[in-house]
Amino acid sequence: MYFNYIIKKYAKNFLLILFSLAFFFVIIDFIANFSKLPDSSNLQVLYLYYIVLYSFDMFYPLAIVFSFLFTMYYMIKFNELVSFYSLGFSVKKILKPFLTFSFLIFFIFIALDSGKMAYVREYADSILNKRQYSNTNLFIKFNDKIIYIKKIKPILKEAIDIRVFVLKDGKVKKIISAKKAVFVNDIWQAKNAEITFINDKKITKIRNDIFFLKNFKPKIVSNLKKLNSISLYDAIIAIKIFKDVNVNTLLSMVFYKIFTALSLIGLIIVFIFQVPIHQRISNVSLFLVKSVFLTILIWGIQLMIYKFSKQGVISPYVLMVPCFIIYSYGVYLLIKEEKE
Repeated sequence: MYFNYIIKKYAKNFLLILFSLAFFFVIIDFIANFSKLPDSSNLQVLYLYYIVLYSFDMFYPLAIVFSFLFTMYYMIKFNELVSFYSLGFSVKKILKPFLTFSFLIFFIFIALDSGKMAYVREYADSILNKRQYSNTNLFIKFNDKIIYIKKIKPILKEAIDIRVFVLKDGKVKKIISAKKAVFVNDIWQAKNAEITFINDKKITKIRNDIFFLKNFKPKIVSNLKKLNSISLYDAIIAIKIFKDVNVNTLLSMVFYKIFTALSLIGLIIVFIFQVPIHQRISNVSLFLVKSVFLTILIWGIQLMIYKFSKQGVISPYVLMVPCFIIYSYGVYLLIKEEKE
């Protein structure tokens, strides 16, 4: 009974704070970029939709902690927390519904970040800059092939002027040239492509419709030149199959999304041991101010580490350090409370 009661109250506060943070972010962004937006009302609504999704993804870790603090404040104010402790509830038992809901939200957003939601900022920027989202002059090594693409449109899944050099023992054995190729069912298709076969004695050219470059995904390809964002799923594939990918940059993006949220969830374990049981015992307002400040500080530190690691200044594995410290201290507090 208590489990459902706390989760309902926590979930309600989480949604309230998440939508509040998103609302302020969207309003500020919309005002700042209104003059750059196209005149089309449909595109303006679509831009707002993308920015709302982006703000959800950016602020949900903060909302997890802030909603916990707000729920604790409510329970202290109406003497619910002291009642739970009077009935024999342990800190671990009260903590359980908060962690359950927090990790549920975490896994939901990780799943969303494995798909198209990871690219909503880029979609919004495409509308803002009044251009179709594309990348130009890409030169990539893919397995035993070297690929040149003059222009790729990841949203439309099209490549303009694509050339594939197939290598064997360090020598070019085949060249595929196509004015246009389309990515359908995990494979590229080109009509009337020119295929050149090269051997020691002669060069043979034919023209034909062709299927080639299976699993060479346009979204991954478009992000290899400018790695501003990438989904978790695409990042894993890129690390596995592309030879010229900056692994540290990819790991920085993946670790930032994962360990920033985990670090802030870990703060809930630490904060619950600092929560005043009753308003008369200590200053609740001071506890809230300190907790909010520490939350924003940890979030800022993770963001700073991410920026440095993305530029190659430090290792992306440093993003794991704050998370490790927070959970180590949290586990220490749990073990200490259990012994007492």
